[in-house]
Amino acid sequence: MWQAQTGARSLVQIMEELMKAIITVSLVMALLVSTTATAMAQARPVEVWECRDLSATNWRSILVRATVDSGRETGSIFVAGVSYYATFHVAGFNRRWDFGPKTDPALYAFVIKPDGTGAYYSFETAKETKPSMFMECRQG
Repeated sequence: MWQAQTGARSLVQIMEELMKAIITVSLVMALLVSTTATAMAQARPVEVWECRDLSATNWRSILVRATVDSGRETGSIFVAGVSYYATFHVAGFNRRWDFGPKTDPALYAFVIKPDGTGAYYSFETAKETKPSMFMECRQG
């Protein structure tokens, strides 16, 4: 009889611990989902820019697509089928995206002036450089 009561009490304790663990896991999952949802909401583009070659006669041949996330500190550059994570900021009146591979995330820059002129910079060979390409951009 004593062993049965001890066994029953242990089962109750195990069930209580299991319930505490389930509640803890549920709270952690709720927090994780909330954090992920917040991050995703901040990553939603609030600006989208499309850019074409200066000699292009229509907007079907988009060379670059640049986006600004809702936090206005990050964005993306889409070029040649590749998507780059970018840091974003406004410098004076110009919009600027710095991007590159994970090993050098500021290897390139893309700047759009208020008149829609886009300029591409590559810092592969020098810390200071002139734009190597100009484009016409429009906000989509």
